[in-house]
Amino acid sequence: MFITLFTVACATDPSNENWPSDLPDRRIFVDAYLEKRGISEATSVAIENHLVWIIRFYQGTVLYPNGWNRVSDRFLASIENTKAKKAMKQRLEKLGTRIANEWAQNNDVRLINSTNVATWGSALRTAAETNDQTNFVTAVEKDVELLIQGLLKSNEVDYQRYYPEEDYDNF
Repeated sequence: MFITLFTVACATDPSNENWPSDLPDRRIFVDAYLEKRGISEATSVAIENHLVWIIRFYQGTVLYPNGWNRVSDRFLASIENTKAKKAMKQRLEKLGTRIANEWAQNNDVRLINSTNVATWGSALRTAAETNDQTNFVTAVEKDVELLIQGLLKSNEVDYQRYYPEEDYDNF
């Protein structure tokens, strides 16, 4: 049993040498963790726990396999223009980092929650299907900043914020 637990622990250890190559630099997330708390250092257990959530955000989990990397790739596939796709990829990388840094914080301090992330994932699909990629990403960038600044509450972010249902007149 110890060998199994040790193997699992090693497989999820997000230390420098095991940090996934398809994620932004590990240091970005460590620095954000410390800055959020106004401290210069933290226990390795606290940092590693935070980084596990960062990895889950980007790579997904067994229960939610559509991590940011997969969702972003699908979204980018909906953009035909090579120059526009490259510019959008840079925006999504920056946006993903901003969201992940806040979402992966402890529940008592984070300003972006899982419902927000799920909402953006659903609306991202709609944006791709309706060729509204730029407008949607601009709106989410703005909302992420407002959330982080405390000027928008997480419960104010829902699907209808980006794609309101049309009001139909029934005569």
